[in-house]
Amino acid sequence: MSGAVYVALIVCSILFGQNWGFPLLCCIFIFLGVMEFQKMTQSNFYDSPRSLFVDLLVALSMPVTVAMWVAGYEFLGIIVPLAACVLAMIRFVMQLYAHRADALRHMAFSIMSVAYVAVPMVFAVLLYFSAPIGKYVLLLMFVMIWLNDTGAFLVGSAIGSHRLFARLSPKKSWEGFVGGLVFCVVAGYLASVLFPNYFGGHGSMVYAGMGALVSVMSTWGDLFESMIKRAVGVKDSGNIIPGHGGILDRIDSLLFVAPATFIYYIIYFLLPLTFTIVAGA
Repeated sequence: MSGAVYVALIVCSILFGQNWGFPLLCCIFIFLGVMEFQKMTQSNFYDSPRSLFVDLLVALSMPVTVAMWVAGYEFLGIIVPLAACVLAMIRFVMQLYAHRADALRHMAFSIMSVAYVAVPMVFAVLLYFSAPIGKYVLLLMFVMIWLNDTGAFLVGSAIGSHRLFARLSPKKSWEGFVGGLVFCVVAGYLASVLFPNYFGGHGSMVYAGMGALVSVMSTWGDLFESMIKRAVGVKDSGNIIPGHGGILDRIDSLLFVAPATFIYYIIYFLLPLTFTIVAGA
């Protein structure tokens, strides 16, 4: 049931959230994700709440800036990132007064919490606001992430015998990876065929290629979070989602997929459209 609620929140925020629903959801993911990361690494969560507070402000300023520009608040769209830069400098200065032998290590974890969680989510927000079909490509991206997990689980459970990355994830198999890859590629192809009003005009192979990209990046994102959890000695990133662990356990694939999908969207959707407009002019 918690998984169904998670999926419903994402789908509804994309389709019905207008200009604020999905960015707000991304802010929630960033807030929870940064806190979970710093709690896992024991950097600032327990003993330095002021540092954590500044980290959260810097992280949240990123999607807020994008939303401000899209909403037409250009002035705030300039003030917010400038304030974030000032806060970032304050954060560095604060670390000078941290009376601890591992101050540099904690500062590194602070930077990584923002870079690992907040920056990729900005690409998801950018994709959401990308005309003309960025919103629908974003929704398809999420569907592909979920299908990749489903396909990998079903095929891996049935015939998986060759370990994909035993050092980080002993249960993942090459057979499962191929299963998830096939699910994603087929989903991309079918989306362009069954929903031409939303995904037509670019060719089925473009969406099939997007499925392959999502599958690969999703797997890497999952493995990267597994590496983090093994390094700090935890099984789950948190326990906020019953039966699923923490928020990072749910968005680990997204953090790798979103930037790659946005770049793919620019190359195969926006650049050809731009060239067409320029040539017509």
